[in-house]
Amino acid sequence: MVLRRASLLLLAPGALPGNLVARPDSSPPARPVRRWALLATAGPTLSYRTLGAAPAALGTRPDFAHLERPAVGLGAQVQVRRVLAGRWALAVGLGYQEYATHLALQQVDSGRTTHFGLRDTYQLLTVPVQLSYALGAPRGRLAKALLLGAEVGWYRGGRSTEGSDCGCRQQAYTAAATDSLYSAHTLALSLGLDLRYRLGGPASRWQWLVQPTGRYVLTPFVKPAAAGFSPRQPFSLGLFTGFSWDIR
Repeated sequence: MVLRRASLLLLAPGALPGNLVARPDSSPPARPVRRWALLATAGPTLSYRTLGAAPAALGTRPDFAHLERPAVGLGAQVQVRRVLAGRWALAVGLGYQEYATHLALQQVDSGRTTHFGLRDTYQLLTVPVQLSYALGAPRGRLAKALLLGAEVGWYRGGRSTEGSDCGCRQQAYTAAATDSLYSAHTLALSLGLDLRYRLGGPASRWQWLVQPTGRYVLTPFVKPAAAGFSPRQPFSLGLFTGFSWDIR
C-alpha cells in the first residue's frame, strides 16, 4: 500500500470561480427609525347637522332650520405624533373647525320677490387626539393607516339665522356673549384614513399627507335653555392635506 500526503492548494482571491467571487451588498439602505414627527394639515369640509324635535317655543313661526342644506366649511390642525409599539401611533395637537349650513329662501311681499342665500357658521377651537393603526407594511414610499380620534372643542363664535321670524336675518353669537345659545364646550368623534407618501429617498424626513376624515359632535351643541332653537349636532366630511416632518 502506498501512502500519499494530501496537499492543500491555496488560491488567490482572483482565482475563485466567478460564481464564488464576493459581491457588494445590493440591498437598499435601511430606513432610519424615527418615532417623533410634527404634522400640519388643512382642508375643506362639507358640513351639515342632525336636528332634534322642533321646540314648542316656535309657536306658529315656521321652522326654517329644516330647510338648511349642507355647506362648505374649513378645518386645520397642527399635531405632534409619536410612533408606539406595533402598528400604533398617537397624535395630539391644536385645531380649528368650522361647521356651516346654507339656507336659501325667497320672500314675496306685495308681488315683489326677494331671494335670500345665507350661510350659517359655527367656529370651534379644538384639541384633537388621534390614534392611527397601520394597514400593513409600507409599500415603497406609500403608507396607509386607519385614524380614530376624539377632540374637545371650544365654541368661539359664528352667525345663525335661527331666532329670525323670517329666516332672512342673521345674528352673531360669540363665545364671550352672555346670551350665547351654543354650548361652550363640546366633544366630537372622528374617523378617517391617513395616507402618507415619503418625499425624496428612504432617509428623507418629509412626508406628504392626505387625510379624508369624518367628524360628529357627540355632546349637546345647543344649550338646553335655548328657547326656540332646534337641538342640532353638527358633523362634517373633510379632505385634509399637509406635510409631516420627522423630528427624531
